[in-house]
Amino acid sequence: MTVLLLVGGLALLLIGGEALVRGAIAIAKRYRLSPLVVGMVIAGFGTSMPELVVSVRATAGGNPAIAAGNVIGSNISNILLILAIAALIRPVGRPPRLFMPDGLILMLVSVGVILLGLQGRIPAWQGGVMVLLLAAFIGFQYVRDVRAAARLPLPEEPPIPLPEELPQRLPISVLLILAGLGGLIAGGDWFVEGAVRLARVLGVSEGLIGLTIVAVGTSLPELATSGIASRRGESDLAYGNVLGSNMFNLLGILGCAALAGPLEVPRLMVYVDGPVMIGATALMLFFLARGPRLVRWEAAAMLAFYAVYIAARAALS
Repeated sequence: MTVLLLVGGLALLLIGGEALVRGAIAIAKRYRLSPLVVGMVIAGFGTSMPELVVSVRATAGGNPAIAAGNVIGSNISNILLILAIAALIRPVGRPPRLFMPDGLILMLVSVGVILLGLQGRIPAWQGGVMVLLLAAFIGFQYVRDVRAAARLPLPEEPPIPLPEELPQRLPISVLLILAGLGGLIAGGDWFVEGAVRLARVLGVSEGLIGLTIVAVGTSLPELATSGIASRRGESDLAYGNVLGSNMFNLLGILGCAALAGPLEVPRLMVYVDGPVMIGATALMLFFLARGPRLVRWEAAAMLAFYAVYIAARAALS
């Protein structure tokens, strides 16, 4: 039954996320929103929607360790696993702007969130501030992209791979969004319940389950997006997907979870997993600074780092 809950919940999360993204893209195209806006919605919100639903439902259901572990584990796996796999498929190039200022902003936010975790819990008012900061960051990105687009001709292709088939009628698009939300909510319930049961069966902490199974499972949309981008020769987009997703995880998902909470952060996550997340971000920025591409040996080193971290974290639990 536990396995069925995990697999069924994950399937609903992926199907619901896909339906939500397709409906959102169709509405965006219908109202002639720029490809940059569509790309930002998918990278920042669409692919991180499973993490958002799982974390909020976990906190509201009295399992805040899963919520915190989900976000921290997702950010670690986004960098050390997903970005590394994308680079193994094809070396990942990066636009210069991803280091300054976006990468440094992500590092500051990562450090700031861990400092908040030193309190032991993140109260609702701080969660609200985090959500407002995310809104400000998105506004900053939008204004900068609009100004950049005004100086250049609009690209013929969208900035990230989009689904090939989109609904043409507005009611169908709305129904897809509603169905996607329903699938995400139900899938989040099943997945969290399965994760809690698995933790009890294995005799490990809910936090470790959140850092590993839940984190990697809910990061599958990011893996799909980055993998498709690399396979299509648009590998430089993988960096943007990871940066946008990690920023949304830290400010949006933890902020919303705290609003549903308060959000308790286990001390082991603050003193072990938090520094690993910061270290993974620093490693990514180091590779960004040293060359125009993330090459395969660097990706292999990141995967090795991730394997060592998972093994050590399991030993600590």
